[in-house]
Amino acid sequence: MDEDKYRETYRSVNTLQCPFEKTLNSRRCQCSKMERIHLADRECVGCMEKQAWQNCRDFLQLLRNSAKFSLKMTEVDGPLPHGKEIKVQNGSIIGLDKLFNPENKERPNIYQLLNLALTKYEKFENLPLDQLMQSIVNFKARETRKDKKK
Repeated sequence: MDEDKYRETYRSVNTLQCPFEKTLNSRRCQCSKMERIHLADRECVGCMEKQAWQNCRDFLQLLRNSAKFSLKMTEVDGPLPHGKEIKVQNGSIIGLDKLFNPENKERPNIYQLLNLALTKYEKFENLPLDQLMQSIVNFKARETRKDKKK
């Protein structure tokens, strides 16, 4: 399947593409509103609820903009490079989880955390962004597997 055709099909079957798709595909977090979709040999993640999708989108956009300095970027126009997007997505959810559930040993649930944030702080802009930035900066992605050659 050529890439253009794949993207077109992807958009038609996944109308609410999860903003945290990279995090969910890395299996570091979970979400009670996610829907896994298998397309060709790939896995994508959609959202089952429009308001949940909007909350995730708004939260992630705020964090991307707030993390510019921490990520050593001058501006954010569109998607971040893959590695930086992984840091923002994973780091922000891990930071929220530490904020609300410091003893949690399970994978954080994105939907529940964002609802807790809105309940406690009323809007995402009121969150302690400095704590979330620390979590984003300190997030370490899994090391890539090195080919073992003899």
